[in-house]
Amino acid sequence: MVPIAIFLWAVGVLLFYGLPTYYRQQPGKVPSFYTALLRRKIVLVSVAFSFPTIMPTNSLQWFFVMVIIQNYWMSAPYGRNWRYLFSSVHAPTWSIFAVVIIFFVLVWGGLLSILGSLTRQHSWVLPIFAISLGAPRWCQMLWGTSNIGLYIPWGGQTIGAVLGRALWSWLGVLDAIQGVGFGMILLQTLTRVHIAFTLIAAQVLGSVATIAARASAPNNIGPGDVFPDFSIDWKEPLGLHWFWVALLFQLLICVGFFAFFRKEQLSKP
Repeated sequence: MVPIAIFLWAVGVLLFYGLPTYYRQQPGKVPSFYTALLRRKIVLVSVAFSFPTIMPTNSLQWFFVMVIIQNYWMSAPYGRNWRYLFSSVHAPTWSIFAVVIIFFVLVWGGLLSILGSLTRQHSWVLPIFAISLGAPRWCQMLWGTSNIGLYIPWGGQTIGAVLGRALWSWLGVLDAIQGVGFGMILLQTLTRVHIAFTLIAAQVLGSVATIAARASAPNNIGPGDVFPDFSIDWKEPLGLHWFWVALLFQLLICVGFFAFFRKEQLSKP
């Protein structure tokens, strides 16, 4: 991590001394900024979990809930999930890079083009599409960390390995599209200043949730019962309660966004 830290410090120094003086001035004050935040009923998410009667009441609070849920259940095996992409000894490296280019460049660009065209007519298309995707990141991690994606008996070992990485990449594209859709929900329900506050606060909450996950999550040092191995016996994992708890939490994110988006969006069809 030391070389990475030195590189980031170097970038920071270049930005600080390379940008014009305009970028180093203090920003303008926003009258009643925190009062406006309180009017949006912003509460600590930890309080909402501690006292079930105090539930999030708008999309801003629900965004914080989403950050905590996703980081707690899926931050610990994040590195293992990405390691799956290049873990095959049967698929050549160039074929994996080809899969990445196809999905994360061509397919990603095509989907954004289609959704962008539809958004010009109906601004709610992308948010609703994102909500309808369910939990693609959870599916991707289940595929990449639970050994279920290590072997596909179609067309030989090389083709099976490539197909497994293709499905992993497709789920990654869907997860990225969902992230854009959730971002559109914030853009349509909050002002730019509130969005900046939301993203900064989400970074802090996400870091805290990641620390808590490494210390106490059922999958803190491996897939565990959250992403059980379906390749050995597909019936046994269905009886693990942590598997269902994590899945229901991920689906709850979409339910919450669906409930708050229609109520709070600034431009209704």
